[in-house]
Amino acid sequence: MSSHIIALHRRSGCSVLAHASERLGVSPMLTQHPRHAEQLAAGLPADASLLVVTGGDGTLSEVVNGLMQRPPDQRPPVLLIPGGSGNDVARMIGIRRSIPDVERRLAEPRVATWDVIRAELTSPLQEATTRYCINVMSAGITAEVSQLFNRSMRRLPPDIGYTLAALLCFARYRAGRVDLDADTVQISRDMLLVAMANSRWFGSGIGIAPDASPDDGKMNLTVAAGVSPLQFVGMLPRLRRARHVSHPGIFYDSTTECRIGAERPIPVEIDGEFSGFTPLRVTVIPRAIQLVT
Repeated sequence: MSSHIIALHRRSGCSVLAHASERLGVSPMLTQHPRHAEQLAAGLPADASLLVVTGGDGTLSEVVNGLMQRPPDQRPPVLLIPGGSGNDVARMIGIRRSIPDVERRLAEPRVATWDVIRAELTSPLQEATTRYCINVMSAGITAEVSQLFNRSMRRLPPDIGYTLAALLCFARYRAGRVDLDADTVQISRDMLLVAMANSRWFGSGIGIAPDASPDDGKMNLTVAAGVSPLQFVGMLPRLRRARHVSHPGIFYDSTTECRIGAERPIPVEIDGEFSGFTPLRVTVIPRAIQLVT
């Protein structure tokens, strides 16, 4: 049995990471390039018993994609030390980046088993690909917001950066016709966004799926159709409190599978990272990943 640490390179000087490293007696593996965390997680020894991850939702998502390449009995529990721009998974499970919090979880670990969303889509290179989502994925304007934030605004405080990216994208985005086919609903109309949620928050604290539960074997759908970008901006204060929005253009549902097509390919983000385009097929893999809470 062995413990391992994967850390986002820019967090290598974090005192909490140094404490975890000393406590476990292991040196962290630092990420060097995009998707390196995925490679490191996929290549862990078969007897790995704990994986400490320092970073944000994007780093955790890479780790999950690596672990999903391994047999279920070779996916060690993940102890997340939040250190990213969004930290929405940390918000969901109620953890902090502090030495006392990490020490508590190392001394008295409680494990929550989360579902994972499997996504089949077209990659940015126009190739068929499969990716996994631990938190929230979406198609439409929110994917453009994530792409702009990651490209140009990561140096800003997260709330300011995401809000500015949203305002810029909302000013120019034009909703297109989207076909959505889920367990109990079929919709074909102009849509601003479709969110497929395993957890409640995305985009640094936007509660897009108030009823989401990461261990119920379903994903929660939030659809914005017949809603203008300006109207959606006006909904953000309520969404940040993870409250339902009462509006005829906002639709909530839950499903185990969903297919999305569009007249023209629309962008898709997974756990805050631009990942490709529609057409998109998503399914739920129940109880696939363990998180130490």
